[in-house]
Amino acid sequence: MNSQANDSDSEYSVENKGLESSAEEDKGSDSNDSDEEDADDDDEDEDEDEDVPKLADDEYKTMPFEDLLKLQKKLGARMYNEAIFGTSKDKKPNALKPKPSKKAKQKSASENESSSDSDSGPEEMTSKRKVPALGMGKKDKKASLAQPRDPRFDPRQGYFSGRQFRNNYSFLNDLRQKELKKLNNKLEAATDPEEASKIKFLIQRTENQIREYAKHKALDADRMREKQQARAAIQEGKRPFFERKSTKQARALVEQYDKLKDHGALDKHIDKRRKKISAKDRKKLDFAT
Repeated sequence: MNSQANDSDSEYSVENKGLESSAEEDKGSDSNDSDEEDADDDDEDEDEDEDVPKLADDEYKTMPFEDLLKLQKKLGARMYNEAIFGTSKDKKPNALKPKPSKKAKQKSASENESSSDSDSGPEEMTSKRKVPALGMGKKDKKASLAQPRDPRFDPRQGYFSGRQFRNNYSFLNDLRQKELKKLNNKLEAATDPEEASKIKFLIQRTENQIREYAKHKALDADRMREKQQARAAIQEGKRPFFERKSTKQARALVEQYDKLKDHGALDKHIDKRRKKISAKDRKKLDFAT
């Protein structure tokens, strides 16, 4: 039994050696074939490179520019570039790769967002990046452009003060008074009734402007007097007194009636006031019916 087992083992080993030697021969033949094919390809590439002329050749160094252009038209741009500048094997492989499109970038960004959203925890922000100061962040393009502004409604120009305005432009009242004298002289010399009516309208308007200016100047003086009294009381350590608005209005009406009585125009003013009130009442009755 032992002799038979030894014979079978020897036969199996001989067969395995034969199979291994045949596999090695096949591998060797395959490698030799591949080496021969690579060598043939290299030879073909070298032959092609040799067929394509180079700029280093003497005949292309001395060629004029017109002949080079003709050669470019004849060979084509690709063959001409390979002939003059060499084959395209020297180019970097990154240059041949196509750039990713905007859609691909958007897809990648959306995928990243979806992956971050799928996480259980919140996104961690870096603390090394400085926070921009107040008002120093990114600004819109429209904000960088010079925007027109109206000084009447711009707080950078300050706020309107009627008293300061009247003090600065007080010379306008003097000009109105001079203009009123000229208009009165023109009215005396006017013969055309239309021209006389226009002059009368201008006289009435200037008189109203002068009267309104005097009224506002009197109000400014009253306000300034009240402020001075309040400041004096505060300096003395007393509590300042501020008059009510209703009492101010009543006092102003009494002063107005006293002035009209002195000038003899009180009856005319009362008639005008009565007509105005009756007209208002008539309008209310018309709306009610």
